[in-house]
Amino acid sequence: MIKFKLFGLVILFLAACSKNPYEAYPGLWERQDENRKEVIEIKQADGIFLLNTTVLKDKHDNSNSHNFSALAKVDGQLSFNNGLSNIFLVLSESDTLIVGKDKYKRISSNRLDEIKAELAKLEQERIATQQRAIEEREQERLAQQESMRQRNLEREKCQALLDKINVEIAGIKQFSANNAKWTAEYEKIKQKYTEIAKQYVNCKPDFF
Repeated sequence: MIKFKLFGLVILFLAACSKNPYEAYPGLWERQDENRKEVIEIKQADGIFLLNTTVLKDKHDNSNSHNFSALAKVDGQLSFNNGLSNIFLVLSESDTLIVGKDKYKRISSNRLDEIKAELAKLEQERIATQQRAIEEREQERLAQQESMRQRNLEREKCQALLDKINVEIAGIKQFSANNAKWTAEYEKIKQKYTEIAKQYVNCKPDFF
């Protein structure tokens, strides 16, 4: 009986020793940061552990090999080199992964779909806001263009009126020998076109 118990303990000990320390790594991991949405995926293929940091950006199936980079196995932990130093992926709990200063939580594929849907909605809202801004700028541009056109039209109308006044004033030159007659005709022209000029913005005939 004692031998049987000892044999059982040996089996348990060997099983614990043979347990793969990397087997808890594979899966989807969501970054715990309110200001940045990120999901990474770790998978194993032919004994090699691979890391995908572009899960939310991939337009194709995440299983595509070009999305993944190999991770190194170092003393029971996975790591990668960022060009300056080795960054370790530390499992503090079965559902918590520490990568450098960042913390990740293990998530399901359903949660990944939710995140993608949230980001898609935010992107639609961003595009809609951007489109509204473009439309508002276009409306403002058209309004300014129309305002300028109206000002030019007013100036043209005013200039046409001033030309007409000059023609009429030139037409009473035959009364120049009779100052009173000329003045009376001039006053008629002045009264007539002073009222008409009020119809146009900043149109002021130079009457004396």
